[in-house]
Amino acid sequence: MKYVWFIVNTLLVTLALWDGYGSLAPEKLRRTNPDAVLCAILFVGVPLFALGAVGFSVKGCKCERLSRPSWGRNPFNWWFDPLQSLFITSCVMAAMAIGSAVRHPALGTVAFWTFGVYSCSAVGLFIGQILVYRIYRTNIIP
Repeated sequence: MKYVWFIVNTLLVTLALWDGYGSLAPEKLRRTNPDAVLCAILFVGVPLFALGAVGFSVKGCKCERLSRPSWGRNPFNWWFDPLQSLFITSCVMAAMAIGSAVRHPALGTVAFWTFGVYSCSAVGLFIGQILVYRIYRTNIIP
């Protein structure tokens, strides 16, 4: 089963890279309206979501021991393996930000703020992971 999740996680990140690239196509940007307010909300809200998801897992689902993330486990098990889900989600958002940064022809403020939304989400998840690892360091097992 380990190899199945390795392939699934690799496909998720690869598809996110492709989707980030494709999302900055001019025809995809027509009916979107990202702005600085959305970026600020994501930058503050996503780390709070990460803390809340892990906190709920520890307190609500009685998941006292948290396993360190690896590339060969299920990324969709938020309540019982939140560090794995948080890690893969961070990789996916980073891949979307990188994919959108590679797309050169899409110029303009909508493309800039779409890239900003992806970047703020990725940075917010990274900050959330740092906070989770600092707060729940006694619960993390190798």
